[in-house]
Amino acid sequence: MLANRFANMLANMLANMLANTPIAGDSVRDPALVGRELGPWMMVPWWVTVPPALVVGATLVWYFVRLGRAEVPRERRWIRRASIVFAGASIAPLVRGLTFVHPHEDRIGFAVAWSAVLFTLLPCLLLALVDVFLTTRRGLREFQELRRETLVRRPEERSNG
Repeated sequence: MLANRFANMLANMLANMLANTPIAGDSVRDPALVGRELGPWMMVPWWVTVPPALVVGATLVWYFVRLGRAEVPRERRWIRRASIVFAGASIAPLVRGLTFVHPHEDRIGFAVAWSAVLFTLLPCLLLALVDVFLTTRRGLREFQELRRETLVRRPEERSNG
C-alpha cells in the first residue's frame, strides 16, 4: 500500500545517504577554504542521529496509516498526510546535515542538505497552520450549533433535561 511505499522510500533514502556519503576527515578540505582560520566545528555522531530518525520515520508511517480511519475528517486527512510526507522527506537531509556533511569540507553539500531541510519543513509548518485554522473553524461551528440548540429549547424543556 501507500504506507509501505512511503516506508520503503524512507529506508532507501537513508541507505543511499549512508552508503554514498564519505566520512569527513582532516585530510579533506574545500580548496576555497585552504589557509583560512575556520575554527572548530562539531559534527553529531551517527549513533545519535540515525536511530531517532528511524523511530521518527516509523512513527510518521504509523500515523500516515492511522489517518485512514473514518473518524478523521476528510478535509483534514489530506492536509495531515501531505504534512507527514514533507516531514518524512526532511528526515534524510536533516541527518545528513547534522552528521555526514562537514561545512569546511563540502560547503555545497552542507548548504544543499540544510536547504532541503528548510524547504521540506516550511510546507510542513504551513500545512500545520492550515490544519489549525480548519480545526478552529470546525470547533467554532460545533460550538455555535450547541449554543443554538441550548438557547432555542423552551424553558420547560430546560428544567426537565
